[in-house]
Amino acid sequence: MRLALSTVDPDAPLDDLEPLRALIGGARAVGIGESAHYVREYQLLRHRLLRFLVERMGFTAYAQESGFCEGRALASWVAGAPGGFPASALTYRFGNAPETRRTFEWLRAYGKASYTGLDLPGDLASMLPALDGLDAFLDSGAAGPLASLREIATRWAGPHPMPAFAAYLAMPPADRDAQTVLLADLSTRMDALRPLFAQAAAPEQGYGAGWTVARHGLRLAVLLDAQLRAQARTAGGTTAELAVNARDTAMAETARMLLARGERLVIGAANSHLSRIPLPTAGIELPTLGAHLAADLGGDLVVIALTTAAGRVLTRRRSATAPEGVEITEAALAPPAVRSVEAVLAVDAPVLADVRTLTADRTRVLDTYQDLPVARAYDLVACLATVSPAVR
Repeated sequence: MRLALSTVDPDAPLDDLEPLRALIGGARAVGIGESAHYVREYQLLRHRLLRFLVERMGFTAYAQESGFCEGRALASWVAGAPGGFPASALTYRFGNAPETRRTFEWLRAYGKASYTGLDLPGDLASMLPALDGLDAFLDSGAAGPLASLREIATRWAGPHPMPAFAAYLAMPPADRDAQTVLLADLSTRMDALRPLFAQAAAPEQGYGAGWTVARHGLRLAVLLDAQLRAQARTAGGTTAELAVNARDTAMAETARMLLARGERLVIGAANSHLSRIPLPTAGIELPTLGAHLAADLGGDLVVIALTTAAGRVLTRRRSATAPEGVEITEAALAPPAVRSVEAVLAVDAPVLADVRTLTADRTRVLDTYQDLPVARAYDLVACLATVSPAVR
């Protein structure tokens, strides 16, 4: 199937997308990717596809590559809470783009699909958002360990991942170990005390509803700690730790939580996170969110990658002077590379194609390429004619 994309306007009629119905069928989860973040046209097309999946096919939940803990405020807003759009509830500055705001304004107005953030807390630079409110689900004996954990976590927390990791690495190993032990202690205490807090919950809250959200936040703090430990060992020269992709594990666990409660789920994330197969990276295979879900769901997962034949995107360059540790710069995309899926589809762009029989073995990521068998990694690929940066 090759479906011409006549528009990326989210408000346009959806009839031209009807051929997707047979390809998606009864899938429980659909991933909609992007070759780079902060791209205006990708946001618009994702919104349009999300509209089709929710309005025409009955999908009930949208989840995005953004912090789970921070996303609770946006989830409430989508569900009708008063006030303006809470841009800060989307991590990585995703909430600054007008196109993203437009998607969530539609979700709120339509009222038939929920929102959940999938990702680790604090832009990968702090676990503090995951610790807020935990004391409501712990006994008084946990006050000391929770305060100790917060004190250690505050020492390395910051607004950007690279400086935060440098601060974490500068801490004495004994303090890094103490953080891990405290997280394990609090996790065990919270699990052991669940029946007490479930009994105390007001009936309208349902069985442990608040507990479930808080416990998952703590689990994500554990996984962020595991990622930091793996990065520290990698910095020490141990390449085997590269395969410990705690971040994609975290996003997969959040998605599983939503699927377990019966949602039909649409996921917005980078193409690389949504790959159905582990990514070949530095001589190892890196498990992805999509690989986790493909193992769980098989054919009940459909992955749609978004890419482009041409245009400009924001990319990253290492910088010793930038606050983030990297410089965000605009880059013009080179013509599609040989053997890339873009080279195959560019002639028909903008187009949405079933790629499961293609022989392409690379696809765009930012302003470069990822080598992987496209037919195994993705089910469908939308290739636009050109793209431009969104507000960041």
